Amino acid sequence: MIKVYERTENGVTTQVSIETGRAEGDHAMMAGKRDVRSMSSSYGHHVIEYKDGRKVTLKMIEVEEPEPVETDSEGQRIVTVKGKRYIVGTLIPARPKTEGVPTWIPEAYANYWSERNGKIFGATRNMCGSQKPGTVGRAIWDAVYR
Repeated sequence: MIKVYERTENGVTTQVSIETGRAEGDHAMMAGKRDVRSMSSSYGHHVIEYKDGRKVTLKMIEVEEPEPVETDSEGQRIVTVKGKRYIVGTLIPARPKTEGVPTWIPEAYANYWSERNGKIFGATRNMCGSQKPGTVGRAIWDAVYR
């Protein structure tokens, strides 16, 4: 079992590493405190309300240790789909429309690239869970995020 933070922003939940969760909590308490309307914190649990309307809850949880995955030299995941190898970028979580917040992301997505000799090759492509079944992007999404 490993510990991670369960990060909920305006109802959208993702898991982030301990380092990322602590960094957000520390930033809200110290350098970024001018952007924070209110914050409460106790061991392993932070509730942050930003002035731009976002409400973030960070809660430390234990999860099963993930299976080892193949990565490139920069630590990005490599998957094989339909006989080809692809490098998968970091998942960008959905961010719903919130009153007073100028930007929003309607659904989670990630970028992927073709792989040759352990390096990125070709154009940057996006994938998400609502892509048409049978496409390369949807097959990578299903392999990585389902």
